[in-house]
Amino acid sequence: MFIISKLFTYIFLPPAIFIWGLILAGFLSKKFKYLFFTLGIIFYLLSIRPIANLLLSPLENIPHSIQKANEVVVLSGGSNHNDILKTSPDAFKRLTYGIILAKQKNIPLIFTGGGIKKPSEADNAKKDIELFEKTFNFHLKTYYETKAIDTVGNGRLTLKLIKKHHLSKKIYLVTSAYHMKRSIIIFKHFGFDVVPKPIGFLIKKNYNFYDYLPNMSSFMYSYKAIHEYFGILSLLLRGYSLSK
Repeated sequence: MFIISKLFTYIFLPPAIFIWGLILAGFLSKKFKYLFFTLGIIFYLLSIRPIANLLLSPLENIPHSIQKANEVVVLSGGSNHNDILKTSPDAFKRLTYGIILAKQKNIPLIFTGGGIKKPSEADNAKKDIELFEKTFNFHLKTYYETKAIDTVGNGRLTLKLIKKHHLSKKIYLVTSAYHMKRSIIIFKHFGFDVVPKPIGFLIKKNYNFYDYLPNMSSFMYSYKAIHEYFGILSLLLRGYSLSK
């Protein structure tokens, strides 16, 4: 029954149902058969774990650093004001790791992120941090940047915040592993000395049979990786340096 339920998932639920539909359309169509076949194959490849890993690997290959820094900067990654824990799963990992680092190193924590809705992602993160502090009986010196709507904004407005509070540009930068390379480019562009502290690695090292069947998780991981590559390309076109 377990195998049957798994196969049902990989045959009838998205993205599989759309992949099989495109391939079937390739067999039935005369005019666009190669287009349908090509789209079906690309969709299939992006929906399996080995291809997702291939796309993620250059992004998540981040050298470990033992350098010390003076503040922890945590990048936002979504939030839901109506939830008990306000930050989204990706953002919650970033925030938790940032809190751990700030507590271990006894240094300030800066959370940056506004988003397009109210309350801001930083306001929601503040509630989660206060819950941590109250539950585990500790206190962090914390600063919040509440207006950034993208990673470039995170870098630019965090710079304004540290200048305002006379803080250091030597930072531990905390974000999801797949997002770290683009974040480093941006923060270095704004003059920060970055010690990367990635969290939330998505690469899976060992495969099984099901990893070669299309599934939404692998498709989402492929999407995240492709989104980062386009983001890095857009930075290069705007004059940012990869080697700075």
